Amino acid sequence: MMRKRGEIRVSEQGGLQDGAMTRSKRRKRKRTCIASMLLLVVSVCAVGVWGMAKQERSEQKVIEQFMTALRQEDVHTLRQFIDIPLESDDTLLPLFAYLRKHPEGYEQIRKELKQQQDDRVYIKGLTSTPPVFLMKLSQGVYKFEPALYHVYVQTNEKGARIFINDTDVGETNVSLTKVGSYIPGLYELKLVTDEREQTKQLLLFGGERIRIVHFDSNE
Repeated sequence: MMRKRGEIRVSEQGGLQDGAMTRSKRRKRKRTCIASMLLLVVSVCAVGVWGMAKQERSEQKVIEQFMTALRQEDVHTLRQFIDIPLESDDTLLPLFAYLRKHPEGYEQIRKELKQQQDDRVYIKGLTSTPPVFLMKLSQGVYKFEPALYHVYVQTNEKGARIFINDTDVGETNVSLTKVGSYIPGLYELKLVTDEREQTKQLLLFGGERIRIVHFDSNE
């Protein structure tokens, strides 16, 4: 059966309309998909920024608590913050002595901790000049690891006794004798022989990790 011309045109027009509607639906789906993806990206970025801001606030709060404990010489609280075993409460006395005599040390500690927050520039073991305290996250808890300074005595006196803060730490059997490793602080180092006693002040607060103290037998 033959169709009339009018019927053919109507059918073709209907097909064109259906095609246009299909393309329109595809465009709408595409726009919806793009909008959803953009919304997801924005949401992820917002969560990331919020998380970073929250971490920064948490770090700053811990730093303030640590600095307060330092100023108050609160050994009990500092034991919770400092990431090394403290043999006794006296372990921190050299640090307190230094900060009493050099109160600008508090600001140095604060600046170094702030720099670690901003830059994360110090990688342990790759530099000879560590910060006074290295802030790190250990098992979800912020800790402060003090620098350890390696102290040596250089002298031509053989068999001399070495004392640090009146504690006998050994004797000089070679020209360069390792005394030990010490946290930041103010120390008094003595070299004692049968004939005489020499005393030097030792400041360990920032700077090189290796410290060599020279004692001249002619002094």
